[in-house]
Amino acid sequence: MTTSAVQRTPSRSRGSALSTGVWWLSPAGAAALTVPVTLLIAWQLDDSYFRESWGTAKSLTHDTLLLFAAGALLFAIGGMLPLLLSGGRGRHAASPAAAVDTGFLRRCCVVLYRLTIVGYVALAAVGASRGARPADLLDALTSQDAFDSTLRTQFAPIAGITTLTQLGIAYVVVAVTLLTRESNRYVARRLVVVVVLALMRAFFLTERLAILELAIPAVGILAMHAARRGGAGRRLSSAAPFVLVPGAIAVFGIFEYSRSWVFYSQQRGGSFLQFVIDRLAGYYATAYNNGQIALTYGLGSDVRLPYGSIEAFWTAPGISQWDLYGRLTGRYEPDDYAYLLQQYGTPEFNSPGGLSIPFVDYGTAGGLVFFFVVGLALGIAYLRWRDGEFWASLVYPVALTGLLEMPRYLYWGQGRVLPSFVALLVIAWLARRSTSTRGPR
Repeated sequence: MTTSAVQRTPSRSRGSALSTGVWWLSPAGAAALTVPVTLLIAWQLDDSYFRESWGTAKSLTHDTLLLFAAGALLFAIGGMLPLLLSGGRGRHAASPAAAVDTGFLRRCCVVLYRLTIVGYVALAAVGASRGARPADLLDALTSQDAFDSTLRTQFAPIAGITTLTQLGIAYVVVAVTLLTRESNRYVARRLVVVVVLALMRAFFLTERLAILELAIPAVGILAMHAARRGGAGRRLSSAAPFVLVPGAIAVFGIFEYSRSWVFYSQQRGGSFLQFVIDRLAGYYATAYNNGQIALTYGLGSDVRLPYGSIEAFWTAPGISQWDLYGRLTGRYEPDDYAYLLQQYGTPEFNSPGGLSIPFVDYGTAGGLVFFFVVGLALGIAYLRWRDGEFWASLVYPVALTGLLEMPRYLYWGQGRVLPSFVALLVIAWLARRSTSTRGPR
């Protein structure tokens, strides 16, 4: 007998008390973990520290810091509104996937995994065609020095060809959701494969975000699952940042060892721990500084089309090959930004700053409106996840990465996340369609 994608939602039992969610998974809570402290760091450090530690002048002004803080505050207000209007209580605490047939989730995992592997095979073929050899990977591994490696250039992605590697994010979301419902060694083994492939990208291509965008959604799903079980699980999930933040710093240090420490340890003194802390602060402080440079020296000064906030559109397959943005504006945004960093910043620290991009794209008033509207949208999505809606349980954990990376990137607008958003929305639509056409069982 054919199994529908969605089954009747189980009735609440003694173990499924009403859920109020997990504070640090909400838009305001997640942003609070990174935005205030990084803004404070950027404000406290002076020009001489910027120059000595990161090789760039401090362009960031107090007025711009206040503007960024205002944007973050409006974002938090927008994110909290749906929760406040809901009365602070969820409709039910059953798992968001409790109404979805596990067979449907397994089939989704199979499709997503195969597409992800196709993407990695294509990436390997692209690298080989550009001259990469296994000996290059072995050399990077043995020397523990990826700073001067040519691998990043050789394995640079091609839109529409290597894009499928990013479906690994969607696979992790669906696989972890399934594993909270049943033990499945087959799915778990494939999950390990996807994570290992992302770790290889993080190490060899110094693409740390490749592992973060898998780990953060997985941790978010597990934390919400633990909270729904109540008791010790809820307490542990609420206190998780006290373990996760130091853990994230430790992981950062591990990857930074090969990414830059091996090179810089020969150029300057100091301990590895001191270097890691300084380097971590630098990624955030220079992101704000780069945002100031973009606002001051050109990216937002002319009449132009928004780019950074909707980068996924401009870099989509077909549109990027046609250079639609360049045809419409007469400029190429990545080159403009790279030029500004060469002139006023440092190309080594090239994060554009997630709090600056909306102001660059839409101006002061438009940027403030942007933050409020996006915060409101994410607040609604979080509320729906907390209340047990399947689509939100797929989409919001991916958006969580953008919340935690907001000081450095506007992650939600990047092309790297678009394939997973599309795939997860299609899965949610198929589940809903099955419900409406077949009816609950």
